[in-house]
Amino acid sequence: MTKKDIFEEIHQGFIPIDIKSIDTKNRITIGEKIIKKISRQNRVSQFQVFIGQDGDILLRPLTAIPSKEAWIYEKPELIGQIRQGLQEAKEGKAEKIENLEDL
Repeated sequence: MTKKDIFEEIHQGFIPIDIKSIDTKNRITIGEKIIKKISRQNRVSQFQVFIGQDGDILLRPLTAIPSKEAWIYEKPELIGQIRQGLQEAKEGKAEKIENLEDL
C-alpha cells in the first residue's frame, strides 16, 4: 500500500449511526451495532483512520488477507476471473468434473 493509497482524499457522504462517549482511558468503542452494519460480507480486523480538515474522523474498515492468498490480489485479471467463476457457480452454471486429469 502506497502513501497515496493511505492518504487519499475522501469524497463520499456520511450518515449518522450512533453517538459514542470517550471512556476514562480516552478510548471509544465501535460497538456491536456498528460492527454488524459494516461487517456484512467480510470480517473487519483493522481500521484505517482519516482525519478531515474540519476534524471529522473516518474509520475505513479493513479485512486482513492471509499471506498465502495475497498473490491473487496482485493480479487484477485473476481477481476478475475468480469473481466471474463464483458468480457463475452461484447461478448454477458450474460443471462437475469427474476426472481432473481430463481437464
